[in-house]
Amino acid sequence: MAVFTLSAVDVPKLMLVQQDCYSEELVESAAVMAARIAACSQTCWGYFIEQQMAGYLLAYPSVLGSITPLAAAFPLYQNANCLYLHDMAISVDFRGQSLAPELLKHATAETEKMGLQALALVAVQGAEGYWAKQGFVKEMNITTEQQAILDTYLPEIACYMTKQLRSEPKL
Repeated sequence: MAVFTLSAVDVPKLMLVQQDCYSEELVESAAVMAARIAACSQTCWGYFIEQQMAGYLLAYPSVLGSITPLAAAFPLYQNANCLYLHDMAISVDFRGQSLAPELLKHATAETEKMGLQALALVAVQGAEGYWAKQGFVKEMNITTEQQAILDTYLPEIACYMTKQLRSEPKL
């Protein structure tokens, strides 16, 4: 069992996990996933058990308050202050083995190594409670523009959440 950086060769396995975990409306294309991994490979990880992808986390350095639309490319920021956890999924076959907390722990350690001060995400499919238990807080004051982007995630089940890791960026 180990966390590895993803590459294009992992996309078919990633797609199987994604389709296993999300409603049809939230499944993003293989082309989008491959482009994200190519653009931000250092922050896209897979959890593998005996050559099988048990879960994954696709993330990128971002700016607090900035929400990526569903199925969009990861934007690149020069002034990043957080790691945006765009998509984390654990295959149904591997749930209950604490893999999600392991991926989150890995992402948190990498975020700190990058000198970023926070994590951010959009919680979907009723996951707000899970993320709150991990220390994330729902952000209530987002801009109209960001709310419109958040609405691409099916607004009745999506919310923007953040978790502060430290108050000052590492120099």
